[in-house]
Amino acid sequence: MGMDSRRSVLKKIAGTGVLGVSSGCLGSFSGRGETVQFGALFPLSGSLERLGTHGKYATEQAVADINDAGGINGAEVELTALDTEGSVETATEQYQSLVDQGIVGFVGGLISDVSIALAPEAASDGVMEVSPASTAPQLSTAGRADGAKYFGRVVPSDGAQAEVMAKALDDPMHVGANSVALLSIDNSFGAGLAEAQKQALDSEVVADVRFDPTAESFDDVIGAVFENDPDAVGFTCAAGQEGGVLDAYGQSEHDVPWVFSSGMFGGDLPSYYEGFYSASFSSGRTDGYFDLVRRFTDIDEPAAYAVNAYDALFLMASAAEKAGESSGPAIAETIQSVSGGSGHTVSVGDFDRVRSLIEAGRDVNYQGASGSVDLTDDLEPLSSYVIERVTGGTIESLELLQPQYFQSEGGQ
Repeated sequence: MGMDSRRSVLKKIAGTGVLGVSSGCLGSFSGRGETVQFGALFPLSGSLERLGTHGKYATEQAVADINDAGGINGAEVELTALDTEGSVETATEQYQSLVDQGIVGFVGGLISDVSIALAPEAASDGVMEVSPASTAPQLSTAGRADGAKYFGRVVPSDGAQAEVMAKALDDPMHVGANSVALLSIDNSFGAGLAEAQKQALDSEVVADVRFDPTAESFDDVIGAVFENDPDAVGFTCAAGQEGGVLDAYGQSEHDVPWVFSSGMFGGDLPSYYEGFYSASFSSGRTDGYFDLVRRFTDIDEPAAYAVNAYDALFLMASAAEKAGESSGPAIAETIQSVSGGSGHTVSVGDFDRVRSLIEAGRDVNYQGASGSVDLTDDLEPLSSYVIERVTGGTIESLELLQPQYFQSEGGQ
Protein backbone atom coordinates (compact mmCIF):
# COMPACT_ATOMS: atom_id res chain seq x y z
CA MET A 1 0.00 0.00 0.00
CA GLY A 2 1.41 3.43 -0.94
CA MET A 3 2.05 6.20 1.50
CA ASP A 4 -0.85 8.41 0.44
CA SER A 5 -3.37 5.59 0.48
CA ARG A 6 -2.02 4.40 3.83
CA ARG A 7 -2.53 7.82 5.39
CA SER A 8 -6.00 8.10 3.90
CA VAL A 9 -7.03 4.75 5.37
CA LEU A 10 -5.64 5.63 8.79
CA LYS A 11 -7.45 8.97 8.80
CA LYS A 12 -10.71 7.27 7.89
CA ILE A 13 -10.21 4.73 10.68
CA ALA A 14 -9.42 7.52 13.12
CA GLY A 15 -12.62 9.26 12.11
CA THR A 16 -14.65 6.18 13.06
CA GLY A 17 -13.02 6.01 16.48
CA VAL A 18 -11.45 2.59 15.88
CA LEU A 19 -7.95 3.84 16.74
CA GLY A 20 -6.97 5.96 19.70
CA VAL A 21 -10.38 5.89 21.36
CA SER A 22 -8.82 6.24 24.77
CA SER A 23 -5.31 6.62 26.06
CA GLY A 24 -5.70 3.43 28.06
CA CYS A 25 -6.60 1.29 25.07
CA LEU A 26 -4.77 1.92 21.86
CA GLY A 27 -2.61 4.90 22.65
CA SER A 28 -3.23 8.44 21.57
CA PHE A 29 -2.78 10.12 18.20
CA SER A 30 0.12 12.51 18.42
CA GLY A 31 0.07 12.08 22.19
CA ARG A 32 -3.24 13.83 22.87
CA GLY A 33 -2.82 16.24 19.99
CA GLU A 34 0.40 18.01 20.96
CA THR A 35 2.85 15.30 21.95
CA VAL A 36 3.57 11.67 21.09
CA GLN A 37 3.88 9.54 24.20
CA PHE A 38 6.45 6.74 24.25
CA GLY A 39 7.62 4.63 27.16
CA ALA A 40 10.73 2.70 28.16
CA LEU A 41 10.92 -0.22 30.57
CA PHE A 42 14.41 -1.01 31.84
CA PRO A 43 15.96 -2.49 35.00
CA LEU A 44 17.24 0.72 36.54
CA SER A 45 18.18 -0.98 39.82
CA GLY A 46 19.56 -4.35 40.82
CA SER A 47 22.14 -6.52 39.07
CA LEU A 48 21.18 -5.26 35.59
CA GLU A 49 21.25 -1.58 36.55
CA ARG A 50 24.17 -0.70 34.24
CA LEU A 51 22.50 -2.25 31.21
CA GLY A 52 19.21 -0.58 32.05
CA THR A 53 20.51 2.90 32.78
CA HIS A 54 22.62 2.94 29.61
CA GLY A 55 19.61 1.75 27.61
CA LYS A 56 17.50 4.51 29.11
CA TYR A 57 20.19 7.06 28.30
CA ALA A 58 20.33 5.95 24.67
CA THR A 59 16.53 6.03 24.36
CA GLU A 60 16.49 9.56 25.73
CA GLN A 61 19.11 10.51 23.13
CA ALA A 62 16.85 9.17 20.37
CA VAL A 63 14.00 11.32 21.67
CA ALA A 64 16.27 14.38 21.78
CA ASP A 65 17.40 13.80 18.19
CA ILE A 66 13.82 13.39 16.96
CA ASN A 67 12.63 16.50 18.75
CA ASP A 68 15.59 18.50 17.47
CA ALA A 69 14.36 17.61 13.97
CA GLY A 70 10.84 18.88 14.71
CA GLY A 71 9.22 15.81 16.23
CA ILE A 72 6.93 13.23 14.62
CA ASN A 73 4.64 14.84 12.07
CA GLY A 74 5.31 18.11 13.86
CA ALA A 75 4.45 16.78 17.34
CA GLU A 76 7.03 16.65 20.12
CA VAL A 77 7.95 13.25 21.57
CA GLU A 78 7.68 12.69 25.29
CA LEU A 79 9.32 9.70 26.98
CA THR A 80 8.46 8.09 30.31
CA ALA A 81 11.12 5.62 31.46
CA LEU A 82 10.27 3.33 34.37
CA ASP A 83 12.21 0.80 36.45
CA THR A 84 11.30 -2.88 36.05
CA GLU A 85 13.82 -3.93 38.74
CA GLY A 86 14.46 -6.94 36.49
CA SER A 87 11.13 -8.37 37.67
CA VAL A 88 8.27 -9.60 35.49
CA GLU A 89 5.72 -8.57 38.12
CA THR A 90 7.12 -5.04 38.44
CA ALA A 91 7.44 -4.70 34.67
CA THR A 92 3.79 -5.66 34.21
CA GLU A 93 2.69 -3.04 36.74
CA GLN A 94 4.89 -0.38 35.17
CA TYR A 95 3.62 -1.24 31.70
CA GLN A 96 0.05 -0.65 32.79
CA SER A 97 0.96 2.78 34.14
CA LEU A 98 2.47 3.62 30.75
CA VAL A 99 -0.71 2.50 28.97
CA ASP A 100 -2.74 4.69 31.33
CA GLN A 101 -0.59 7.63 30.20
CA GLY A 102 -1.50 6.98 26.56
CA ILE A 103 1.74 5.60 25.11
CA VAL A 104 1.71 4.47 21.49
CA GLY A 105 4.81 2.30 21.91
CA PHE A 106 7.65 1.49 24.27
CA VAL A 107 11.25 0.30 24.28
CA GLY A 108 11.59 -2.93 26.30
CA GLY A 109 11.74 -5.32 27.85
CA LEU A 110 15.40 -5.98 28.35
CA ILE A 111 15.24 -9.58 29.59
CA SER A 112 13.24 -12.16 27.67
CA ASP A 113 10.97 -13.10 30.59
CA VAL A 114 9.67 -9.53 30.70
CA SER A 115 9.11 -9.37 26.94
CA ILE A 116 7.36 -12.76 26.94
CA ALA A 117 4.98 -11.50 29.63
CA LEU A 118 4.31 -8.10 28.02
CA ALA A 119 4.02 -9.06 24.34
CA PRO A 120 0.43 -10.40 24.54
CA GLU A 121 -0.60 -7.44 26.71
CA ALA A 122 0.82 -4.93 24.24
CA ALA A 123 -0.88 -6.71 21.33
CA SER A 124 -4.21 -6.66 23.13
CA ASP A 125 -3.82 -2.96 23.91
CA GLY A 126 -2.62 -2.05 20.40
CA VAL A 127 0.70 -0.74 21.76
CA MET A 128 3.94 -1.30 19.86
CA GLU A 129 6.77 -2.96 21.80
CA VAL A 130 10.34 -3.10 20.49
CA SER A 131 12.95 -4.87 22.61
CA PRO A 132 16.63 -3.93 22.42
CA ALA A 133 17.86 -7.17 24.00
CA SER A 134 15.29 -9.99 24.40
CA THR A 135 16.48 -12.91 22.29
CA ALA A 136 14.30 -15.88 23.34
CA PRO A 137 13.24 -17.90 20.25
CA GLN A 138 9.56 -17.98 21.27
CA LEU A 139 9.35 -14.20 20.81
CA SER A 140 9.51 -14.68 17.03
CA THR A 141 5.78 -15.40 17.09
CA ALA A 142 4.79 -13.30 20.12
CA GLY A 143 2.59 -10.23 20.19
CA ARG A 144 0.21 -10.87 17.29
CA ALA A 145 -3.34 -9.54 17.19
CA ASP A 146 -5.82 -8.75 14.42
CA GLY A 147 -3.34 -9.61 11.68
CA ALA A 148 -0.59 -7.34 13.05
CA LYS A 149 2.53 -8.03 15.09
CA TYR A 150 3.02 -5.66 18.01
CA PHE A 151 6.27 -7.18 19.29
CA GLY A 152 9.50 -6.49 17.46
CA ARG A 153 13.17 -6.55 18.42
CA VAL A 154 16.41 -5.13 17.11
CA VAL A 155 18.45 -8.18 18.12
CA PRO A 156 18.21 -11.57 16.44
CA SER A 157 16.64 -14.70 17.88
CA ASP A 158 18.73 -17.03 20.04
CA GLY A 159 18.43 -19.68 17.35
CA ALA A 160 21.31 -17.98 15.54
CA GLN A 161 23.30 -17.35 18.73
CA ALA A 162 23.05 -21.04 19.65
CA GLU A 163 24.53 -22.00 16.27
CA VAL A 164 27.50 -19.68 16.84
CA MET A 165 28.11 -20.96 20.38
CA ALA A 166 27.92 -24.54 19.06
CA LYS A 167 30.37 -23.73 16.27
CA ALA A 168 32.84 -22.24 18.74
CA LEU A 169 32.56 -25.34 20.95
CA ASP A 170 32.62 -27.96 18.16
CA ASP A 171 35.01 -26.55 15.58
CA PRO A 172 38.65 -27.72 15.92
CA MET A 173 39.62 -24.25 14.71
CA HIS A 174 38.27 -22.99 18.05
CA VAL A 175 37.61 -25.20 21.12
CA GLY A 176 37.14 -28.54 19.36
CA ALA A 177 35.38 -30.15 22.35
CA ASN A 178 34.12 -33.73 22.41
CA SER A 179 32.02 -33.20 25.52
CA VAL A 180 30.29 -30.05 26.74
CA ALA A 181 28.54 -28.91 29.91
CA LEU A 182 25.83 -26.25 29.52
CA LEU A 183 25.45 -23.72 32.33
CA SER A 184 22.56 -21.28 31.99
CA ILE A 185 20.82 -18.65 34.06
CA ASP A 186 17.52 -19.98 35.38
CA ASN A 187 15.00 -18.07 33.27
CA SER A 188 13.38 -18.27 29.83
CA PHE A 189 16.47 -16.82 28.13
CA GLY A 190 18.75 -19.41 29.68
CA ALA A 191 16.41 -22.34 29.10
CA GLY A 192 15.68 -21.36 25.50
CA LEU A 193 19.33 -20.89 24.54
CA ALA A 194 20.38 -24.11 26.28
CA GLU A 195 17.76 -26.09 24.40
CA ALA A 196 18.79 -24.49 21.10
CA GLN A 197 22.45 -25.34 21.79
CA LYS A 198 21.54 -28.98 22.39
CA GLN A 199 19.98 -29.08 18.94
CA ALA A 200 22.99 -27.40 17.31
CA LEU A 201 25.89 -29.17 19.04
CA ASP A 202 27.78 -32.14 17.62
CA SER A 203 29.63 -32.53 20.93
CA GLU A 204 28.12 -34.73 23.63
CA VAL A 205 26.23 -32.70 26.26
CA VAL A 206 27.24 -34.25 29.60
CA ALA A 207 25.54 -31.70 31.88
CA ASP A 208 22.74 -29.14 31.61
CA VAL A 209 22.76 -26.96 34.72
CA ARG A 210 20.71 -23.88 35.73
CA PHE A 211 21.80 -21.31 38.30
CA ASP A 212 20.20 -18.54 40.33
CA PRO A 213 22.45 -15.44 40.19
CA THR A 214 21.21 -14.34 43.64
CA ALA A 215 22.32 -17.53 45.39
CA GLU A 216 24.66 -17.24 48.36
CA SER A 217 26.96 -20.03 47.18
CA PHE A 218 27.74 -21.54 43.77
CA ASP A 219 29.95 -24.44 44.84
CA ASP A 220 27.22 -27.00 44.14
CA VAL A 221 26.58 -25.42 40.71
CA ILE A 222 30.25 -25.70 39.73
CA GLY A 223 30.31 -29.24 41.08
CA ALA A 224 27.35 -30.23 38.89
CA VAL A 225 28.90 -28.60 35.82
CA PHE A 226 32.14 -30.56 36.15
CA GLU A 227 30.77 -33.82 37.53
CA ASN A 228 31.39 -35.62 34.22
CA ASP A 229 34.64 -33.83 33.28
CA PRO A 230 33.50 -31.83 30.22
CA ASP A 231 36.05 -30.53 27.74
CA ALA A 232 34.36 -27.10 27.73
CA VAL A 233 31.42 -25.10 29.11
CA GLY A 234 28.72 -23.28 27.15
CA PHE A 235 27.66 -20.40 29.40
CA THR A 236 24.43 -18.42 29.01
CA CYS A 237 23.90 -15.32 31.12
CA ALA A 238 23.33 -11.58 30.98
CA ALA A 239 26.13 -9.14 31.79
CA GLY A 240 25.92 -8.17 35.44
CA GLN A 241 24.53 -11.50 36.68
CA GLU A 242 27.54 -13.71 36.10
CA GLY A 243 29.85 -12.58 38.90
CA GLY A 244 29.06 -15.10 41.63
CA VAL A 245 29.16 -18.26 39.57
CA LEU A 246 32.27 -17.23 37.64
CA ASP A 247 34.10 -16.22 40.81
CA ALA A 248 33.32 -19.69 42.17
CA TYR A 249 34.81 -21.22 39.02
CA GLY A 250 37.88 -18.98 39.29
CA GLN A 251 38.50 -20.24 42.83
CA SER A 252 38.13 -23.87 41.79
CA GLU A 253 40.78 -26.19 40.36
CA HIS A 254 38.97 -26.66 37.04
CA ASP A 255 40.58 -25.27 33.89
CA VAL A 256 38.65 -25.63 30.63
CA PRO A 257 37.58 -23.10 27.96
CA TRP A 258 34.16 -21.49 28.26
CA VAL A 259 32.04 -20.09 25.45
CA PHE A 260 29.92 -17.14 26.60
CA SER A 261 26.64 -15.91 25.18
CA SER A 262 26.67 -12.44 23.60
CA GLY A 263 27.38 -9.29 25.58
CA MET A 264 29.47 -10.90 28.33
CA PHE A 265 32.91 -9.54 27.42
CA GLY A 266 33.48 -6.00 28.61
CA GLY A 267 35.21 -3.99 31.29
CA ASP A 268 37.94 -5.68 33.32
CA LEU A 269 38.66 -9.27 32.26
CA PRO A 270 39.60 -11.61 35.13
CA SER A 271 42.80 -13.59 34.59
CA TYR A 272 40.90 -16.88 34.40
CA TYR A 273 39.05 -15.59 31.30
CA GLU A 274 42.24 -16.32 29.34
CA GLY A 275 41.27 -18.63 26.48
CA PHE A 276 37.53 -18.02 26.97
CA TYR A 277 35.33 -17.47 23.89
CA SER A 278 32.23 -15.46 23.15
CA ALA A 279 29.53 -15.68 20.47
CA SER A 280 28.93 -11.94 20.15
CA PHE A 281 26.67 -9.81 18.02
CA SER A 282 28.76 -8.02 15.42
CA SER A 283 27.78 -4.40 15.04
CA GLY A 284 30.83 -3.75 12.90
CA ARG A 285 31.21 -0.45 14.79
CA THR A 286 29.25 1.36 12.11
CA ASP A 287 29.42 5.09 11.42
CA GLY A 288 26.07 5.27 13.19
CA TYR A 289 27.60 3.70 16.29
CA PHE A 290 30.41 6.24 16.48
CA ASP A 291 28.00 9.08 15.72
CA LEU A 292 25.81 7.98 18.61
CA VAL A 293 28.66 7.49 21.07
CA ARG A 294 29.88 11.02 20.30
CA ARG A 295 26.47 12.28 21.39
CA PHE A 296 26.84 10.60 24.78
CA THR A 297 28.27 13.08 27.24
CA ASP A 298 27.82 11.10 30.46
CA ILE A 299 29.11 7.65 29.48
CA ASP A 300 32.32 6.72 27.69
CA GLU A 301 31.60 3.14 26.61
CA PRO A 302 27.95 2.15 26.28
CA ALA A 303 26.91 -1.13 27.88
CA ALA A 304 25.67 -4.02 25.77
CA TYR A 305 22.36 -3.32 23.98
CA ALA A 306 22.35 0.42 24.75
CA VAL A 307 22.77 1.37 21.09
CA ASN A 308 20.01 -1.12 20.23
CA ALA A 309 17.69 0.85 22.50
CA TYR A 310 18.35 3.98 20.43
CA ASP A 311 17.50 2.06 17.27
CA ALA A 312 14.28 0.71 18.79
CA LEU A 313 12.86 4.17 19.51
CA PHE A 314 14.12 5.69 16.26
CA LEU A 315 12.47 2.93 14.21
CA MET A 316 9.11 3.40 15.93
CA ALA A 317 9.27 7.14 15.37
CA SER A 318 10.19 6.68 11.69
CA ALA A 319 7.26 4.29 11.26
CA ALA A 320 4.86 6.79 12.81
CA GLU A 321 6.22 9.55 10.56
CA LYS A 322 5.71 7.41 7.46
CA ALA A 323 2.22 6.32 8.53
CA GLY A 324 1.20 9.92 9.13
CA GLU A 325 -0.35 8.88 12.44
CA SER A 326 1.16 8.20 15.85
CA SER A 327 -0.62 5.07 17.01
CA GLY A 328 0.39 1.56 17.93
CA PRO A 329 -1.43 -0.07 15.00
CA ALA A 330 0.09 2.38 12.52
CA ILE A 331 3.59 1.72 13.83
CA ALA A 332 3.07 -2.06 13.82
CA GLU A 333 1.99 -1.99 10.20
CA THR A 334 4.73 0.33 8.98
CA ILE A 335 7.86 -0.43 11.01
CA GLN A 336 9.20 -3.18 8.76
CA SER A 337 9.05 -0.91 5.72
CA VAL A 338 11.37 1.70 7.27
CA SER A 339 13.90 -0.83 8.58
CA GLY A 340 15.42 -2.08 5.34
CA GLY A 341 14.91 -2.85 1.69
CA SER A 342 16.11 -0.70 -1.17
CA GLY A 343 15.11 2.66 0.29
CA HIS A 344 17.35 5.66 0.87
CA THR A 345 19.73 5.09 3.79
CA VAL A 346 19.26 7.07 6.99
CA SER A 347 21.07 6.62 10.27
CA VAL A 348 21.59 8.06 13.75
CA GLY A 349 20.34 11.63 14.07
CA ASP A 350 18.84 11.70 10.58
CA PHE A 351 15.19 12.23 11.50
CA ASP A 352 14.97 15.41 9.47
CA ARG A 353 16.11 13.35 6.48
CA VAL A 354 13.51 10.70 7.32
CA ARG A 355 10.82 13.38 7.10
CA SER A 356 12.08 14.93 3.88
CA LEU A 357 12.33 11.54 2.14
CA ILE A 358 8.83 10.56 3.22
CA GLU A 359 7.41 13.90 2.13
CA ALA A 360 9.04 13.32 -1.26
CA GLY A 361 7.40 9.89 -1.52
CA ARG A 362 10.71 8.04 -1.13
CA ASP A 363 11.35 4.83 0.81
CA VAL A 364 13.49 4.87 3.97
CA ASN A 365 16.10 2.28 4.99
CA TYR A 366 17.31 2.82 8.56
CA GLN A 367 20.87 1.64 9.20
CA GLY A 368 21.22 1.88 12.95
CA ALA A 369 23.85 2.33 15.60
CA SER A 370 23.72 -1.43 16.18
CA GLY A 371 24.18 -2.15 12.48
CA SER A 372 21.68 -3.21 9.86
CA VAL A 373 18.26 -3.72 11.43
CA ASP A 374 16.41 -5.07 8.40
CA LEU A 375 13.35 -6.63 10.02
CA THR A 376 11.86 -9.89 8.79
CA ASP A 377 8.12 -10.61 8.77
CA ASP A 378 8.57 -11.60 12.43
CA LEU A 379 9.94 -8.07 13.08
CA GLU A 380 13.43 -9.22 14.00
CA PRO A 381 16.77 -8.86 12.20
CA LEU A 382 19.18 -11.46 10.93
CA SER A 383 22.48 -10.18 12.28
CA SER A 384 26.14 -11.01 11.93
CA TYR A 385 28.01 -12.68 14.78
CA VAL A 386 31.68 -12.77 15.63
CA ILE A 387 33.49 -15.51 17.55
CA GLU A 388 35.85 -13.80 19.99
CA ARG A 389 38.52 -15.09 22.37
CA VAL A 390 40.42 -13.58 25.27
CA THR A 391 44.10 -13.74 24.33
CA GLY A 392 46.78 -12.10 26.43
CA GLY A 393 44.14 -10.23 28.41
CA THR A 394 42.58 -8.62 25.34
CA ILE A 395 39.60 -9.58 23.17
CA GLU A 396 40.56 -11.04 19.80
CA SER A 397 38.07 -11.43 16.92
CA LEU A 398 38.48 -14.82 15.24
CA GLU A 399 35.64 -15.46 12.81
CA LEU A 400 32.79 -13.38 11.39
CA LEU A 401 29.55 -15.15 10.49
CA GLN A 402 27.30 -13.17 8.15
CA PRO A 403 23.48 -13.48 8.07
CA GLN A 404 23.63 -15.77 5.04
CA TYR A 405 25.49 -18.32 7.19
CA PHE A 406 22.28 -18.89 9.16
CA GLN A 407 20.02 -18.74 6.12
CA SER A 408 22.00 -21.59 4.58
CA GLU A 409 22.09 -23.59 7.84
CA GLY A 410 25.81 -23.24 8.40
CA GLY A 411 27.07 -22.94 4.84
CA GLN A 412 28.82 -19.73 3.87
